[in-house]
Amino acid sequence: MPLPVRLVVSALFLALASAAGAQSQSQPNLRGFAILGFDQVRLGPNVRVPRGAVGATNGNVRLAVSARVQGAVVAPSVRVARGVRVGRLFCGTVSGGTFGRGVVGGPTVGGAPASSGCLQLTTPIVDPALLASVPVAPGTGDLKIPARTATAPVAPGSYGAIVVRQGALLELEGGAYQVRSIRLAGAARMVCLDECRIGVGETVRLAARAQLGAAKGMVDAREVRLDVGGSPVAPAFRTGPNAIVAGTVFSPAGSVVLGPGTQYRGAVIGRTVLVRARSRVTVDSALSPPPR
Repeated sequence: MPLPVRLVVSALFLALASAAGAQSQSQPNLRGFAILGFDQVRLGPNVRVPRGAVGATNGNVRLAVSARVQGAVVAPSVRVARGVRVGRLFCGTVSGGTFGRGVVGGPTVGGAPASSGCLQLTTPIVDPALLASVPVAPGTGDLKIPARTATAPVAPGSYGAIVVRQGALLELEGGAYQVRSIRLAGAARMVCLDECRIGVGETVRLAARAQLGAAKGMVDAREVRLDVGGSPVAPAFRTGPNAIVAGTVFSPAGSVVLGPGTQYRGAVIGRTVLVRARSRVTVDSALSPPPR
């Protein structure tokens, strides 16, 4: 290879490496978060976040024993238990068992470096304008699916309470839906056959093994979004054990609880977010990317 070409290739390689290094040290934007809370985010034991960031805009993130976050954890305060692994930490303070007895992470004066401490936290973590609640105007007519039955695809529109009984299937044609509440009984399914935007005035409840969101092989999780108003006395969005969700839950005024063993693809935004043991959350966000 001629010398000038080598120099150009070398310079290009160094520039790309430098850009990749800079990107690895930058905080994620809103679309990069798999889980985002305002006041608190708690991941239970053995929770896995194989892709996407976890963060709290104003409060703290708490990671229980053996939790794994492949991407960044971003919050003013982070507390970790033993066996926790994270990609990067952007925080004001970090504490907990991952650092051993009396040893805090970060650089050392002598000897080998300790485990990672906080990288510089930039605030606001997310532009508050992007986290405003979305108004919902539900209808009055309830939609109830009897146990172990299925529906033809339901057209977009305004509805009251949606109730899907044990083992039943509700198909949504796709488009914009406004509803008062959603209740899925055990092993019930509510699936979008095309891109869906669902506004929920009150709460969403999934019992054990219920499924909600994008129909596999027909639509992607990032094409399904639920804007949930919530309740002042109960979680806005709650799943039972071993539920499956594919879509983005956006509930900035409510709390979100993902039951044990939940398989979740999309993004979760709530006032507080609790992810119980052995759940798996993978980012595939329906939220808009930041302007260029």
